[in-house]
Amino acid sequence: RERGMSLKDHMQSLYDKYGEFVSHNGYYFINDHSVVATIMDRLRCNGTYKMDVGPYEIESICDLGEPGYDSAKPDKKPTLPTSNSSPMMTLRFTNGCVIQLRPSGTEPKFKYYIEMKGQPGVPRDVVEKELKTMVGIVLDKLLEPEKNGLKKV
Repeated sequence: RERGMSLKDHMQSLYDKYGEFVSHNGYYFINDHSVVATIMDRLRCNGTYKMDVGPYEIESICDLGEPGYDSAKPDKKPTLPTSNSSPMMTLRFTNGCVIQLRPSGTEPKFKYYIEMKGQPGVPRDVVEKELKTMVGIVLDKLLEPEKNGLKKV
């Protein structure tokens, strides 16, 4: 209250200045763990990596599975360590959305973490609606849940 505003008002002033941040996180149950390799290999496209998902353009990809790949680095090598047993892929889209995909290391789950930064001045409900639309399209295209036997929770 030092500046004469509540915490809520201060947070809103930050959202107005920098944009709203919204997220959608979840997971699918996996019946057959070999589907993880199937999904990750398809996303890798033999090392060529598709740069779009439906109507959404990908700005960069960081793949921490073996052998590792980071399209944002000049040498294409990720800074973080890679792992064949617990791969993770991060897709950054030109519209401000970031998606991380990875299998759980302890449970039969394929997890996803999706967030979007809205443009300054765009209301939260508009950013949430845009993210909800995008989530439906990209999860279906990236993970192919029906084809891969993934069960939504």
